[in-house]
Amino acid sequence: MDGGNSIITNKTTLGLINVMMDGDFQFDEEIPLGVGMLASSVRVNGFRVVIHQCLASREDDEIRRASQLEADVYGFQLNIVNFQNVRAVVEKIKARKPEAVIVLGGPFLAALAPSILKNETVFDCIVVGEGELTMVDIMEKIEAAGKKNVDWASIQGILWRDENGYVVHNDQRPLIRDLDILPFPSRDFLKNSTNLDKVDNGILESIRMITSRGCVANCSFCAVNFYSKLQKGKLWRGRSPKDIVDELEYLVDTYGARIINFSDSSFEDPGNKGKIRTREICDLVMERGLKVSAKVYMRCDSMLASDDVDLLKHWKKAGIDVILLGAESGSDLELEFYEKRADVLMNNQTIERLRALDLFYVRVGLIMFGPNSTVDSLRENIDFMKQWDLADNPTHVSNALMLVRDSKLYDILKEQGRVRDGENFWELPKYDWLDEKAKRAARHWDGVEGRYPATNEMNNVQTETENLFSRLTNPMNVEVLEQVEDTLIDIKSRYWSLKKEFNAIQHEYFHRVLDMVDDNCSDEDLVKAEKVFFGGLYPEWLPRYHALFGELLTDVRATDLSLTGLIFRNFSSSMVKEGMERI
Repeated sequence: MDGGNSIITNKTTLGLINVMMDGDFQFDEEIPLGVGMLASSVRVNGFRVVIHQCLASREDDEIRRASQLEADVYGFQLNIVNFQNVRAVVEKIKARKPEAVIVLGGPFLAALAPSILKNETVFDCIVVGEGELTMVDIMEKIEAAGKKNVDWASIQGILWRDENGYVVHNDQRPLIRDLDILPFPSRDFLKNSTNLDKVDNGILESIRMITSRGCVANCSFCAVNFYSKLQKGKLWRGRSPKDIVDELEYLVDTYGARIINFSDSSFEDPGNKGKIRTREICDLVMERGLKVSAKVYMRCDSMLASDDVDLLKHWKKAGIDVILLGAESGSDLELEFYEKRADVLMNNQTIERLRALDLFYVRVGLIMFGPNSTVDSLRENIDFMKQWDLADNPTHVSNALMLVRDSKLYDILKEQGRVRDGENFWELPKYDWLDEKAKRAARHWDGVEGRYPATNEMNNVQTETENLFSRLTNPMNVEVLEQVEDTLIDIKSRYWSLKKEFNAIQHEYFHRVLDMVDDNCSDEDLVKAEKVFFGGLYPEWLPRYHALFGELLTDVRATDLSLTGLIFRNFSSSMVKEGMERI
């Protein structure tokens, strides 16, 4: 059900201001799914909703422009990096309209919510957990009673301040059992996108969708199930295949969408029933003749049965081209610490199976550095990466665990006295390490993509090249493939040879850094090493990757056929660009 076309019957207006930092969104017209879901749910209940994109890191006037939005109630989604800009917008709104109601929501809020309301009086209430029904409740209460007489105590799922200034935490709202009752998320700005394909006029961007909420796994570093437990509901809830494909068809027909990012924690959940569900989704996609190229997330413990090979092939027939695989580590001790369901053997078996099929771009999620890392576990990790030609990627090799407050791991480390919360409550917590040598190695790699732009470029060109390889073999791109197949085979062969070379070089450098750290080398020696490697070697190898991608892309463009569903633009988060310290 599309949530953007309801008849407005109420007077109260909700203004949703999406405060974004460069790198934390894919393209200017993208609305986060959470914001889009709130907008559509409020709209179908008869309220006017206006959405404003505040690109806060672009220019100073963005904050002022956002604050001029006319509404009665203002909603903001907090993320890891936007708190101070959200507060700046709200302060200007309150200066202009003291009676305005300010509502916060979003992930990472449960632990922070009491401190935010206690310290920041410009905010009126915070939604904790799923927000669609709660936001509708808030709007209805304000519509009925007025902004000054709202019965905040009667609204489930919020924190608010009473007349004495005390923070009150209301009862949690139950989870939404049937996700099919929710309207499709609003996507207000896609129709006005200027980034369209010259052949079919379809949007040349990746569109996020969800087919489920929650996860049957319980990785200790992840907070995705925190609200499921807080709201006392099932860990995993899935939309019906029909509802999913109805939304997919709507996106294809309305916007010419082709590249879809299924942003579920794990597409194949929950168990065998989940696999049957994915087959039904694929069947419907093919029955309706929908031409899409999709990315899904998958774990390493769940697709190892003999008949799963046939299911993976079925995924490809329906247009799934990219699998983001949550391997996390090549060390069994670390996998146990992170409470992963898979061990190293399963990680190897899953990657081997997917590589043998040669149907997908397999992007492997890896945590190189974490609070219990040792020099030995780091050597295991880099050897695991080299085995699968993953060690050439700077993001894989440098990634450090980001500690999330609502995760089990945060609580474990907190109990051990190993968590250092920031001076300001919105800052990311850091952790103390068991092995100081591992920490020193992590510091060497931390923020490398911010300090040396060539490393960030390397990650992007590798991602875009391997995306293109996979998407060219999508059934909908058969006409393009027919014209460039010889080029693809040639460039793919040269690319993997190049990848193997640099894979060995970066693997050797990583071990060399560990050797230096193990020998208690000076900080000056480590700085010299990184300047030579990242500042000297990367700029030499980067053009070779670019040349191969450019050669293939030139041939693809020369076909004069549609590029929707083919060209993927990778982006790196502001945390990477700014080199934000995680350790």
